[in-house]
Amino acid sequence: MDRTNWRDQLGSDAGSFLPGSFAEKIALACFLTLALVLRCWGFPSIPFTHDEISALVRVDYSTLSEAISKGVVGVDTHPPGTHAFLWCWTQLFGFGDGAVKAPFILMSVLALFFLYRVMHAWTSSTAALIGTALMASMQYTVMYGQIARPYAMGFFTTALLADQLTRFIGNGQRKHLIGLGISAVLSAYTHHFSLMLAAFICITGLFLINAEQRRAYLIACGIIVLGYVPNIPLFFAQLGMKGLDEWLTSPSPEWVLDYVWWIAHCSALFALLLLMLCCGSLYLRIKHKGGASAPLLVITFVWGLLPLVIGYAYSVFRSPVLQYSVVLFSFPYLLMGILAGLRHLAPKHGIVIAGICATIATWTLATERRHFEMVRTSKYEDIVQGTMDAEENGTLAIVDLPEEVMGFYRKLWCVNPSQAPYINLRTQPPWILDSLLAATEVSSCFYGQTTHAQPENVAKVQVRFPFLVKRVDRNDGQTFLFRSSPPSNRIDDTDLKGLRTPQAIGGEDWVIDSSIKLVSDPANAPFLALERWDFTGHEYGALFEKPVSELARTDNDVIEIRADVERSEPSCDLRLVAELKNGDSTVFYRASELLQLPHTKDRSALITAVKLADLPGHGQGLSLKAYLYNPGQKKVSISSLSVRVRQGDPVLYSYFQPIHGEWLYR
Repeated sequence: MDRTNWRDQLGSDAGSFLPGSFAEKIALACFLTLALVLRCWGFPSIPFTHDEISALVRVDYSTLSEAISKGVVGVDTHPPGTHAFLWCWTQLFGFGDGAVKAPFILMSVLALFFLYRVMHAWTSSTAALIGTALMASMQYTVMYGQIARPYAMGFFTTALLADQLTRFIGNGQRKHLIGLGISAVLSAYTHHFSLMLAAFICITGLFLINAEQRRAYLIACGIIVLGYVPNIPLFFAQLGMKGLDEWLTSPSPEWVLDYVWWIAHCSALFALLLLMLCCGSLYLRIKHKGGASAPLLVITFVWGLLPLVIGYAYSVFRSPVLQYSVVLFSFPYLLMGILAGLRHLAPKHGIVIAGICATIATWTLATERRHFEMVRTSKYEDIVQGTMDAEENGTLAIVDLPEEVMGFYRKLWCVNPSQAPYINLRTQPPWILDSLLAATEVSSCFYGQTTHAQPENVAKVQVRFPFLVKRVDRNDGQTFLFRSSPPSNRIDDTDLKGLRTPQAIGGEDWVIDSSIKLVSDPANAPFLALERWDFTGHEYGALFEKPVSELARTDNDVIEIRADVERSEPSCDLRLVAELKNGDSTVFYRASELLQLPHTKDRSALITAVKLADLPGHGQGLSLKAYLYNPGQKKVSISSLSVRVRQGDPVLYSYFQPIHGEWLYR
């Protein structure tokens, strides 16, 4: 499309409901069908994400005004549009998985239809078909198309807005101007980034329309602004809430590379395909001395790239907001500009290439990303079901998850609290778990956790219930079942990397200061006089050092350091410290304190864990330094020191990261 005929191309496309040859229309229908199938995989039993549950809890009010005043104002940073839609929809169809997700899935597929028309008008049928095939089958659009949140809705409303502007430029019909106005207002009320994109689209349109269209267009833009005026006070209030500082960090310089690698399914095969498409498009542009009109270049940079740049800058200089989800709305227009050079391919070649793209994207989505396995499972459903099973089997149930999630599923599944009692560690101090385990007399324990749980919890439970009989790994969470007596189906998911006791032969990785005396318990003499290290009067005296690369088997492993304390005075402030060192610099520090444990005359275990999944680079290139620190030098004796590495959850953060290792526990 050169500078002289882009308006003619838009005019030709604006007169057709579905541009393209018959073969291209059939191919498009196949890709849209594929998109629907991929997004409906597991329907209607596609579990809710945390984001969805959080929203559904906040729409569970008798009136819409209550849902907005109590569920959005002061507690949410999103505009109220999706929230209002969810309230209306759930009032009509309830809170079932399929009922809630259905409209968002449909919107995400309809968005592809409008994006195809936009790409066809600004580039060609070939580039549009390839772009649609990619967006139909890549995880980026498939995953967010399954989530009942502003992403699918904003993807749809901004695509409709771009389509209506394109058609208005092409034929000037008022119906497209009305569609533009409605979709712009909907975009503004859906998400702040879709609001920003809508503003960019409308401003860009002002320079693309003909002079005779300008008056009507300006009136439409004025009506759009008036339509958003009621939300302006809420907008500024939410702007004052800054960003997502509590759990989201500012993007690093590697963020863009991670984003691109994730778009490519963390797959060398899919990445190679995308690279070949980019290089092929660039080559054809150079060969044919162009391939994009001036308006298309503006669209690529303003609609596609600028929201990413603004989101990155805002996250760095003010407050973190940049996530893959918020630049979903602008992604199609960046893709459109990148693929524009492919317009020089013959249509029959375009159909073949589009088919190859869809095939490889779907294959890597299913195999390398394991998307369909993950989307049909939920750590929340597993945890809630685990508490119900525990009640039936007389098992202690301990969980760590948001209390509103438990309440949501209990209401959805019609479970009374008395039917499945449990103890929730969320917001509780660490010593609660230790006290609970010390007091219980049951023979088995169910434990379910999310990523926010203390990394020591699993090891603490296993001190009291040594035998693991079941483990399930999920995205963002895990469940475990432990027993106190040996079962026939025991699981061992740990690797002993260092054990030192006064009686043991070996354990050289633990270095014990020669000044530390050995003492024995006279109460057990003469039959069992086990020796212990007496750290009374010593500030330090036990040290373990080893590179992380020699300890961890996979990137998401958990390193568990344990010290068995035999006797101590109540005020002893002994600490078990874990540091990760880069040379002489400490880049990670974590310690557990004896004062946090319930005081007992019997043995107690002091545990400190290092969760590699939460560390930059998963701790690779660093060394572990573990040691005992007794600042008050008070009375305390130690019977053993150990370091174990628990196999990490390979799919812990796999929605946004590569899968780290083999998924054994499913």
